[in-house]
Amino acid sequence: MIDGNGFSRPTYDELVTQLSNKWRELFGDNAQTNTKSVGGILIRILAYILDKLYQLAEVVYNSQFVDSAEGTTLDQLASNAGISRLPAQVAIGTIKIWGQAGYVVPVGTLFKTSDELMYVTTEEIILQDLGKQDLTIEGYGTIQAQNGNVGLGTSRLLYANDLGSKYNKSGIFRLTQVTLVEAVMYATLEEVYGGSDIEKDEALRKRIALSNSSVPASPYNGVLAGVGKVAGVKSVKIITNDTMADDSATNTPAKSLHIYVDGGYKEDIAQAIFETVAAGIKTVGSQQVDVVDMAGIKHTIAFDIPNSRKLYVKIHLEKGDMYPNDGDKRIANLVKTYVESVGMGNVLHYTKLYQQIYSEVSGIIVADIKVGFSLEAVKAEDIQLQTFETAELADDGLVIN
Repeated sequence: MIDGNGFSRPTYDELVTQLSNKWRELFGDNAQTNTKSVGGILIRILAYILDKLYQLAEVVYNSQFVDSAEGTTLDQLASNAGISRLPAQVAIGTIKIWGQAGYVVPVGTLFKTSDELMYVTTEEIILQDLGKQDLTIEGYGTIQAQNGNVGLGTSRLLYANDLGSKYNKSGIFRLTQVTLVEAVMYATLEEVYGGSDIEKDEALRKRIALSNSSVPASPYNGVLAGVGKVAGVKSVKIITNDTMADDSATNTPAKSLHIYVDGGYKEDIAQAIFETVAAGIKTVGSQQVDVVDMAGIKHTIAFDIPNSRKLYVKIHLEKGDMYPNDGDKRIANLVKTYVESVGMGNVLHYTKLYQQIYSEVSGIIVADIKVGFSLEAVKAEDIQLQTFETAELADDGLVIN
């Protein structure tokens, strides 16, 4: 029913009670309505059908509100605000390859990381002569050319072989060849960004609210809304310094904006900032991208990316007979997905991991979960990230026993 408090859906048990009362009203107080009687069976069939209809009515009623709409209905509400759900996006980064000088690594060459994520080259990479027959690489050893010298090639157009945020990598990681070529001896990837999963309902709701709250008189909300629309961007925060003195604490000069952006391609972010920041306002940060205006004049747009902290999770499980063979793998995916969903500067609630694994993986009798920034310091407590800090699961950062 709908009243001043909104839509109220009766439960299945309430429907059974109401129908039983009506049955006795029509057929007498002695009419049987228990589960074994003919009347009771008919009542419960009707209650089941009515319960499904009420559930449908509840969904239809809630679909008109941004806070409760889901899926395609939420997409339609978003279109009313002039925005759309962000699609999944491929990650892009830098690859360095050491090998036989002069060798050309062809387009489409596949490499993979230790966690079996695959990346593909999108341009030919020539290994330039380093003038040495052998070279010592820290943490790996010595590589030696069979003929001539060792060469090094670099490309900033290394693409993930699939869509998704799991391909993002902050730091330097060793790559191995999918198809072995002797001329290639060692390879690394670094700073892979821009990969994103299709936008979830919760994130889309936040963008709708932000879009509705941004007005021309509020340039800060305009920047937040504009950059937040960029594909792959998870969160945006701004430090403002409208004084005539530099702020050394936040590394923000006078009369400038210091924008922190988590996710997305650098070029797309810079374009969004350029289109939303008022003329004459300086932007600062370590990420600098040139943007061209309609007159063909270049403008340098700067911003920063949040510091990424490596997270470690230790899970002890008591498993029952119903625990699936791929249970550990499913738990690993759930943990990684949740950690990546924690926004910049937010709280990582370790108890939410209990909700995830108990609801998604059967056969778990008891679980004990601890989190921390090193395996030696994991604790059963929430982690508050710093204002401009994000968390990501470290390589080999999940221990399940």
